[in-house]
Amino acid sequence: YVKMPESTTILGAAKLSGKTAKGLSVGLLESVTQNENAIIDKEGVRRKESVEPLTSYLVGRIQQDFNKGETVIGGLVTAVNRNITNPALNFLPASAYTGGIDFQHSWKDRTWYVAGNAEFSYLKGDPEAIIDLQQSSARYYQRPDQHYLTVDSSRTTLTGFGGTLKAGRTSQKKIQFETSLTLRSPGLEFNDIGYMRYSDLIHHGTWVAYYIRNPFAIFNNFYLNTNYWMYFNFSGKLLSFYTNMNFNTQFKNRWFLNGSFTRTSRNTNVSLLRGGPSFLSPGEMEYNLNLNTDQAKKVSFNLGGYLDAGDSNSNQVSACWAGLNIRPMNSLSISLSPEYDVQAAKLQYVGTFGSVNNAAYLFGELNMKTLGTVFRVNFTINPELTIEYYGQPFVSAGKYSNFSKITNPFAVRFHDRYRIFTPEQISYKDGDNIYVIDEDMDGNSEYSFGNPDFNFRQFRSNLVIRWEYHPGSTIYLVWSQGRTSTDLNGIFSFGPDMRELFKTVPRNIFLLKLSYWFAF
Repeated sequence: YVKMPESTTILGAAKLSGKTAKGLSVGLLESVTQNENAIIDKEGVRRKESVEPLTSYLVGRIQQDFNKGETVIGGLVTAVNRNITNPALNFLPASAYTGGIDFQHSWKDRTWYVAGNAEFSYLKGDPEAIIDLQQSSARYYQRPDQHYLTVDSSRTTLTGFGGTLKAGRTSQKKIQFETSLTLRSPGLEFNDIGYMRYSDLIHHGTWVAYYIRNPFAIFNNFYLNTNYWMYFNFSGKLLSFYTNMNFNTQFKNRWFLNGSFTRTSRNTNVSLLRGGPSFLSPGEMEYNLNLNTDQAKKVSFNLGGYLDAGDSNSNQVSACWAGLNIRPMNSLSISLSPEYDVQAAKLQYVGTFGSVNNAAYLFGELNMKTLGTVFRVNFTINPELTIEYYGQPFVSAGKYSNFSKITNPFAVRFHDRYRIFTPEQISYKDGDNIYVIDEDMDGNSEYSFGNPDFNFRQFRSNLVIRWEYHPGSTIYLVWSQGRTSTDLNGIFSFGPDMRELFKTVPRNIFLLKLSYWFAF
């Protein structure tokens, strides 16, 4: 039996920020979280074991303005240091440092600009932590079809670098544009104190916009934008190419309309097989359209829709949403925003089976439906006292069928890149809730996996009361409630799902925040 804490305790935190009369901005944030222990009971013998180490987090930022802000130069450093005393936590880096510099310069009344940044990361830890980083979804060094990256099991450090350079024109003129280049080396890593989904990329993109700001015909303004962008990896291989066009306009009755379409080329997907070889994914067409009425009215609404259609019937996503905003008085606003999504994907990852040199990548056809809504109430009693409420129920269900195995990731025809198991090859054991696959039908199963069907239900709500008891000094009272429940039938039914959700015991959190402003 295990009693494990659900969160870490912040032992202390400090923040310092400000700006001098000469344009120097400084920000510093430091916090320390305590070592957390789980209580483990085995046959009456109890012990404590560290499940989260004592950790220090630091973020520092400095920025200098020149020539009334036309030139800006800055720097950023972060540091995470963990005191790991339990070998079971060696999968965490002991130290993680990042740093970078950035600049922006504009001229001709800020019509033209050039900007850029450069960054690095350095991580140190047990070989187990560095192996995990090399094989994580951000980089997949173990991919068998590439030869410029290798997993080194003896490494105790991981380093990386990156940067961006961009230039463009932005002003009250009709024509605007920007072109940019971004690099992220395979070893770049920000996730200890930030968020980074992928590395090992070279990105280039350009956009050009035409902006009419003065009223004409039935329009108050009109904005049209076209752009392209592409991704390479550090071997120089082109992974994907995108083109897009979008528009945004306001009519003279103060209604808004915007939309876009995006074309994705057939692309090399390096993450679909989760560390396996690359996969040639079909291209896609995406469409999006939104309409908003005059939000200055006491009652306003918005409608929107989205469609993503994959080539070769590989994928389809459709979504629709709406919103209703009511302001019965200037001090009170109420909004409701539901959204419904339907997704059908021919290839959804199920698992990898077999040895490294003879791996089998299994997928299933996924049909998923999701319905969620956001409810908000903002009430300003007076400028010093406000009440805000946010609630979001969310229900999603996914059903799998037509399980398949990847056979030729780069076959010319999409449907030749995988093979669907026949009914004679696959069976479902209801009592164990698992699928068993006998690929060669010799009576012995090669693969088995749990039923991947899912139902996910969640409700999140926050009530915030803010009182400015003294100019610049504020008290916040917060009540946060969360409910989460899951199931495995994969059948979408909003009413029964919501009833099951609200049978779940909620988790309530109450917070008090006090700030006092010192004026010097």
